[in-house]
Amino acid sequence: MSKLYVGGKFRGKKILDMVRLSNGWIILKTENSKSLRDFRVRTIYQTCPRIRSYTPKHAHFAIDFYGKLCANRDLAMKVFQAILDIWRGKDVKETLDKYEKEVEGLPGYSLEYILYALKWILEQEDVNFKGRPEKRQKEINDTLSQFNIKTPKGREGSQLAISLFCNIALGQHPVDAFIRANLDVLPVKRARGAI
Repeated sequence: MSKLYVGGKFRGKKILDMVRLSNGWIILKTENSKSLRDFRVRTIYQTCPRIRSYTPKHAHFAIDFYGKLCANRDLAMKVFQAILDIWRGKDVKETLDKYEKEVEGLPGYSLEYILYALKWILEQEDVNFKGRPEKRQKEINDTLSQFNIKTPKGREGSQLAISLFCNIALGQHPVDAFIRANLDVLPVKRARGAI
C-alpha cells in the first residue's frame, strides 16, 4: 500500500486533508470536479491486504441516526445535538469530549466517525450549493423551526441534510424522509418505473 498523506494521491486524486480515527479507519478529503472548491469525502475502512473504501453520504448517517433513535431516543438526540454543534462550527475534538461518553453503547457508527465525516460532507453540500426553489426553502425552514434551529451563515446548502435528520427525529421513516428531501432512493424510483 502506498503511504497516504496530505498532498499525496488517492485513486488519482490529490489528498487535501485526512483524519485517522481511533478504530483504524481513515477519512480523506480529496479533490473533485463539480466546482472550483469542490472536494470528495472518502472513508477507508481497510488498508490490508488491500485498500477498501467508500464515499460516505449524509443518507448513510441519517439511516444510522434512525437506528440510534430506535435503540434509545434520548441518547440519539444527543448525537443529533453533537451534529448540530459541528454544523454550527464547533471543534470536533471538543464536541467528542462533551458527548462521546454520554452516547456510548448506541448501535451503528461511532460518534467519532459521524462527526468527522459529517463535518466534511456538510461542508461539501455548502460548497456546491447553487440555490433551491422558494417553496422548498420554506419547507426546510419550517422543519428546522420545529427544533428552534437557526441556520449559520453560509450553511444554506447543508440545511437540507439537517432537515433530513429533523424529519427522522420527528418520526418519519428514513425512506419517506429521503423522498421528502428529494434525495435519490433508487429502489423506490424503480418501483415507480424509473430505470
